[in-house]
Amino acid sequence: MTDIPLWRRPTRGGWRIEADEARTGVNVVDPAGRVRAYVATEPVQHFTGWFAKRQNAVMSRAFETNGPSLPAREPSQITLRPHDQQAFVSNGTTNGRRREKAGRALVYGRRYAFLHTGGQGADAMRDGIRIASFVKHGFRPQDGHVSRDDHCALDEIDELVLTIFEKLLRPGRPGAVSDVLTDSS
Repeated sequence: MTDIPLWRRPTRGGWRIEADEARTGVNVVDPAGRVRAYVATEPVQHFTGWFAKRQNAVMSRAFETNGPSLPAREPSQITLRPHDQQAFVSNGTTNGRRREKAGRALVYGRRYAFLHTGGQGADAMRDGIRIASFVKHGFRPQDGHVSRDDHCALDEIDELVLTIFEKLLRPGRPGAVSDVLTDSS
């Protein structure tokens, strides 16, 4: 396996994300190297006090391994470049069944959904039509790769949204059983 975490690797189409210095957002970069959007992400917690150095080091390692994520419950703003138009993406619910953890996006009047189909897969929908299916190979966040099957012709807007879905929402979220085990540990 490569040492590059999965979230830092380019998509099949060559799109990628880059976290900003403050780790409060990411730029979505197209294959030509142009920033196409900025997405606000969940800020990395910063500690002060006696054990701050160790706690911050742990948080930094976790961020590098797992990558940025969208805030739970509240939609994140997407600033589309170059004209600074606004769009939104939502992470869905944080608890409950996997199928209820659907991500949603509204970009240029198109409605997208990211529906988890199992422990390692998800379907991307545009205006109710399946446009792509994702499968994550490997169990740890930094391992494996994500494969994608396209079900129709895609344009740059679709690629931008699919990059956000693949890198920030990630196919195959944990379900209710995993939530219970995580909460009890």
